[in-house]
Amino acid sequence: MSFMKYVKLFAAKPSTVSINEKLISSLAGLAGIASIMLVSQQFLDSEGLPWVVASMGASAVLLFAVPNGPLSQPWSFVVGHLLSAFIGISVAKLVHDPVIASSLAVSLAIFAMYLSSSLHPPGGATALTAVMGGSAITELGYWYMLTPISINLLVMLIWALIVNNLLANRCYPNGIRDVNKVQDLSTSDKTMRMERPDLIHRSDLHMALTEIDAFVDVSEDELTKIFNLTQMHALKKKTGDVLCRDIMTSSVIAVDYDTDVEYIWMLMMEKRVHAFPVVDKVGHVLGIVSLSDFLKQIKIKSNSSIIKQLSDFIIKTKDSHTDKPEYAGHLMSKPVITINKNQHILDLFELFYTHNIHHIPVIDDNKKLIGIITPKDLLLAFQNLVH
Repeated sequence: MSFMKYVKLFAAKPSTVSINEKLISSLAGLAGIASIMLVSQQFLDSEGLPWVVASMGASAVLLFAVPNGPLSQPWSFVVGHLLSAFIGISVAKLVHDPVIASSLAVSLAIFAMYLSSSLHPPGGATALTAVMGGSAITELGYWYMLTPISINLLVMLIWALIVNNLLANRCYPNGIRDVNKVQDLSTSDKTMRMERPDLIHRSDLHMALTEIDAFVDVSEDELTKIFNLTQMHALKKKTGDVLCRDIMTSSVIAVDYDTDVEYIWMLMMEKRVHAFPVVDKVGHVLGIVSLSDFLKQIKIKSNSSIIKQLSDFIIKTKDSHTDKPEYAGHLMSKPVITINKNQHILDLFELFYTHNIHHIPVIDDNKKLIGIITPKDLLLAFQNLVH
């Protein structure tokens, strides 16, 4: 291997993070460390303060710069520090040689964090601080775990939860916004397996990571997203620039907010169309009325027959008062999932399968309705690409 190839091994890799993200991480770390400095100085003197703040400074990098990583998650952050503090204090009491005590405290902290699935690198500094932090920390004994460690953990954790959940592109703990959507081998995941066998799934990734037998500082969910997005970009190259506007049905029938339910039903039967977008006066999509919205009005366990229930619902009430939906705006499903005309057709896969829908209104750059796409349109598009 040439000298330049060796140099490239140690060279910095290009960053894919925007300057805004870097600034946010820096400012969040500034506020977090300032907060724990104010708290810690109430319990420690000038000798012990730098040691404690140093370990929290390392945690700030993880919590605010890489909040999605496994090492940054609340369990790792809190348990990792507390376990390490306990081990450090215990070793300091039992072993008086500073070299042996320091080495033993850090090594035991690593082992304990691994066993408890709470690996957090700054925990090693917390264990070392308990041994080498000076008389102020030594005199605290196991109170060191409460003041200042637990208080600092609480301050930093609250700040991390606030900062990382205020921003749209962040979430903390990792995946909290998808907690009701992401379930390993859930019904939707099984559907995705049948329809998209090329996608990588969490169970496959878990097996691969087990075979590697080394800690990888990227969560399984994040790795899955990265691999699947990579495949999507590769597919886009293969399929070319086929956009939603190229496959949509442009002669879409839309209804107004105050269109009668009875008229919509007649329109469904006449046009053999199963869904109609509901638009406002300027053509913005307000919702969508589909056959399933009609079926939701039927109660299977009712004494009345299904035909009679459907008939009673569809026919407009002659009285001035009614407790059933009479207009499109009352019956429609909202918010409606839409897609821009300039988006690639592969973006439709996630929308169809994630939201379990069969009609996606297509909008222009002014958010006005210009068409509609169904799974049939998407399959025909791929069939044409194959031939």
